[in-house]
Amino acid sequence: MRPTRPYWNVPRAALCVALLAGCREELGPVKYPTTRVTGQVREGGRPVAGGWIEFFPVDGTVGDLRSAPIAADGRFEASGVAVGRNAIDVVHAPIRWPEVRRLLSRQGKPIRRNLPPGTATTLTIDLLEEAIRLEKETNPETRR
Repeated sequence: MRPTRPYWNVPRAALCVALLAGCREELGPVKYPTTRVTGQVREGGRPVAGGWIEFFPVDGTVGDLRSAPIAADGRFEASGVAVGRNAIDVVHAPIRWPEVRRLLSRQGKPIRRNLPPGTATTLTIDLLEEAIRLEKETNPETRR
């Protein structure tokens, strides 16, 4: 007597192929507009020598966190940064002013910029000026 294969082996393989082919969808990364951002980070006019700059999409802007190293002359170049409103953070940088360190340690990342669509955007961020601006916005006595 000749052994027979179970009848369910062939249909099960065919069913798996049919399910995989029939359920295929175009899934992949979501595309959103991005730009390249270059510039310099300073602290009271002095270049920040080291650390990282990070861009966080906020206020309805769609995108991913992007970061770039800060060179010894304070310059950076980040690609793939979401177009629109971004919170900016500087991390692991040698900061000498206590007011600037307090600014960077605040939750909510108070440094914000609108990045327009296009091939590149250039930013100059002075952390001491940002700390002074934030102090004026949050402390009513210093608005004068």
